Amino acid sequence: MRDLIAKQLYQPAVVLPLLLLTRLMVTLDFNLAQVMFVMMLKGSQHAYQFALRHTVARQRSSAAVKHLPCNNCC
Repeated sequence: MRDLIAKQLYQPAVVLPLLLLTRLMVTLDFNLAQVMFVMMLKGSQHAYQFALRHTVARQRSSAAVKHLPCNNCC
C-alpha cells in the first residue's frame, strides 16, 4: 500500500495542482477567503473561454466563418 501511495504522489496530475495551490496560498498569506475568491475567478474565466470556444466551433460547423477570434489577440 505504501508503494502505491508513493507512486501516485509523483503523478503530475496530483503534484502540479498542489504546487499551484501552495504558491497561491503563500502569495495571499494563507487567507482562505482570498484564495477561494481567486480560484472562483480563475474558474469562471476558464468556463467562459470554454463556452466561447464551444460556441465558435458550433458556428464554424453550421456556417462558414471568415474570421475566428484567437486567444492571443486583444
